Amino acid sequence: MPLRIIIASLMVCLLTFVPPGLASNFDSYLKDGAEKLQSGDYHGALIEFNRAIELDPENAAAYQYRGVTKARYGDFEGSIIDYSRSIELDSTSSETYGSRGIARARSGDLSGAILDFDVAIQMNPNDGAAHFNHGMAMEMSNDLERACLDWAQADQLGDYQSIVFIRKYCRP
Repeated sequence: MPLRIIIASLMVCLLTFVPPGLASNFDSYLKDGAEKLQSGDYHGALIEFNRAIELDPENAAAYQYRGVTKARYGDFEGSIIDYSRSIELDSTSSETYGSRGIARARSGDLSGAILDFDVAIQMNPNDGAAHFNHGMAMEMSNDLERACLDWAQADQLGDYQSIVFIRKYCRP
């Protein structure tokens, strides 16, 4: 076998397989980032998630976590970019659609937020938080009738924060 073919084969193997050491570093960065996020150290969390993304730029969870971190910082545009990338890599997470919907609502994109909440609800109809957030976006869009329906559904699904809004906006 010619030396060029052997070298090319080795390069393909190196580029295709993630060495166990890198995988454990990636997991460590995600774990450390999640702990820092939980403790309120958003700057530290962002550093850890950036490191994880450097090691595995195709990992949807890393972008999801970084999106949450950016949203906590108040960088909603940046979080929308990360949530969108996460969705590109794995479109099966209703939570990511819901998170992006919240960020879109906070950045003023109510129609985009409503679409994201619609997808989240379609993916997981029993997600009370998605119904609650959809209701909030509908109220912000001045569709109080639809908001009340969403909050009632959220309440039935166990999202009890809806009760406050139902009492304030939906009961005569």
